[in-house]
Amino acid sequence: MRIATSHIVIAAAATALLLLLALAPAFVTPGVPQGWQPRVVTVPRGAGGARIAALLAAAGVIDRPRYFRAVSSLRGANSRLKAGRYRFAYPLSAWEAVGQLASGAVVYNSVTVPEGFVMARIAGVLQAAVGVDSASFMSVCADSAFLASAGVPASSAEGYLFPSTYEIEWATPADRVAKLMLGHCLELFTPEWRSRMEADGRSLHQVITMASLVEAEAQVDSERVLVASVFYNRLRLRRPLESCASIEYILPRRKKTRLTYNDLKRPSPYNTYLNRGLPPGPVCSPGKRSLQAAVFPAKSDYLYFVSRGDGGHVFSRTLEEHIRAKNMIIRMRNRQE
Repeated sequence: MRIATSHIVIAAAATALLLLLALAPAFVTPGVPQGWQPRVVTVPRGAGGARIAALLAAAGVIDRPRYFRAVSSLRGANSRLKAGRYRFAYPLSAWEAVGQLASGAVVYNSVTVPEGFVMARIAGVLQAAVGVDSASFMSVCADSAFLASAGVPASSAEGYLFPSTYEIEWATPADRVAKLMLGHCLELFTPEWRSRMEADGRSLHQVITMASLVEAEAQVDSERVLVASVFYNRLRLRRPLESCASIEYILPRRKKTRLTYNDLKRPSPYNTYLNRGLPPGPVCSPGKRSLQAAVFPAKSDYLYFVSRGDGGHVFSRTLEEHIRAKNMIIRMRNRQE
């Protein structure tokens, strides 16, 4: 009996030794080839061990895909290899590569969403920079149930996606990215902000819509509160806002030239030349300064503003002043030409 047992132990030890010898190359870190540059490899969701091994080998991260598959099986890691974008500073052994993918040590990508972008453009930026599926992003941003769960009182996320710089894992699900951006917007509305909004009788949706117009019209930070005051003054007097930003929002594509009178007549609920009051919703994603201006506008009696052409505006109280300002700017432009 003891002889049989010892034979079994010897056989098992011999098998283990042979296995270790066969897998020895899997534990050897390859040398760094001359001219090597760090590699970034994207592992898609649902990729199995064989496909991942092929991707790493194609990138030169590992030199023998079969050892990667063998080590992954040996470590029971096949179901734990995580999708994502990985950065490899140098080639790895199969053992090291399996460990990195099983731990999910992915690259977090930095993406900047500029102020004033519309939702569709934001979706394109996210797909290009961090691999977020743009169609899925647009879909969740129009999902009323999802938006309600995120605290958005609207049927679209337009205007609520806060422009900022984000660190996002490659191919993060669209709903997680949207919720992150929505949360950054809503957390700006402190008790102080909400108290002022309540005192002025303005809802969250109205303020964000106003802020989007301010964002699209103003380039100089100090003028944002004045632009907001002009629009609020016109609302109080029940005059059309006549915001060019609302017209640009409804055009099929952004114009590089000045708007025409035909553009101003385009029928749409968003056309603030034809309709009084705020448009139905935001026309872009406003930044913090525009949001703050919409909550705390300047106190003024301005009713008009016209662009000087250098990013700033001339503000006027009456139509006569406004016409004089426009004519003055036209004369200045003609002199420069």
